[in-house]
Amino acid sequence: MWMKRCAAPVIAALIGVAASPPAHATTDPSRDARLRTEIQELVDVDGVPGVAAVTSRDGRPVRRVAAGLADIPANRAMRPGDRFRVASITKTFVAAVVLQLVAEHRLALDQPIAGLLPEPVPHADLITVRDLLDHASGLFDYSADPRFDPGAAYTPAQLIALGAAHPPYFLPGTGFYYSSTNYIVLGEIVRRVTGHTIQDEVRTRLIRALHLTGTTFPTATTVAPRQARGYVFAAPLPPRSGPALDATTRTSAGAAGAAAAMVSTGDDVDRFLSALLGGRLVPQHLLAEMERATPGADAFFTAAGMPGVGYGLGLTITSTPCGTAYGSLGDIDGYTSSVMQLGHSRVALLLNTNSLQPSLRRQTLSIAEQELCRAD
Repeated sequence: MWMKRCAAPVIAALIGVAASPPAHATTDPSRDARLRTEIQELVDVDGVPGVAAVTSRDGRPVRRVAAGLADIPANRAMRPGDRFRVASITKTFVAAVVLQLVAEHRLALDQPIAGLLPEPVPHADLITVRDLLDHASGLFDYSADPRFDPGAAYTPAQLIALGAAHPPYFLPGTGFYYSSTNYIVLGEIVRRVTGHTIQDEVRTRLIRALHLTGTTFPTATTVAPRQARGYVFAAPLPPRSGPALDATTRTSAGAAGAAAAMVSTGDDVDRFLSALLGGRLVPQHLLAEMERATPGADAFFTAAGMPGVGYGLGLTITSTPCGTAYGSLGDIDGYTSSVMQLGHSRVALLLNTNSLQPSLRRQTLSIAEQELCRAD
């Protein structure tokens, strides 16, 4: 997830909330009943404007369902193929590119980043590429800087400077702190090594290679075709309370960058995770590194209200009643996203409200876990 610590004042129109349409399914309703009921409850009980869900097994879609509204004032129903800002799922795409560069011997996991980065950061001679990938660098999270304005158009160098202006949380390799600064730095390292922006490398190596036709990595804050509008509420969820505030573009693409700027669909994040965990994007020995839990990550997420969640190299590692699931989670103003795989089964859940409130994130994780456990 994109752990934004502070935000500029809300500047958004107040929008009345329309009645939500029933869940929409694209497969046999008898097979979809439980999932449709669960996501409809997110709308009717928890007050989420809309939800899209995709489940698959052995690379084949099993269920594609949606509930609620993608656009409240237009009363537009959510569809399974709608687009969302997927926030920190971006980090998993970036990690895959970095690991590909490691496989090409253009980077090494345990090399210090001194000399790889034009912008100064504390302890660059001690921080390794691995430390950035698994949030063990200690670098301060730029979004926690009181000067940070999520609506402003930043360059990567400006975001790194915000983080570098503060003392590190700890010495590199001695702790875990989920800091988006790590992935902004990785994006700049990719640019230094390849001569191309991280956006270009992700497009070439992943989006085009996997034919992810609903996925973009924007540098400007625009709304994609069939993108669900994102909403926040005057009072925390659940239940929904107060008017919906349109937050679709409240966080700029420049403020999110290599940490959280991507837009995608349930089908596309499912296809990407299938390719990654299936060994089609990085070699198996590097995939094993991605799946290795970082010490201290589980305690960090437990303190954040998400017990059972850990972190590897750009992957979340979630303990479920039926085994360990690997995937990615994202939160940004107006959007929640998750994609997880256990065995050969995957589930993607996309919501058009953010779930920084732990109760809603736990609810979405519970739905994902139940789907994975039913499948396996």
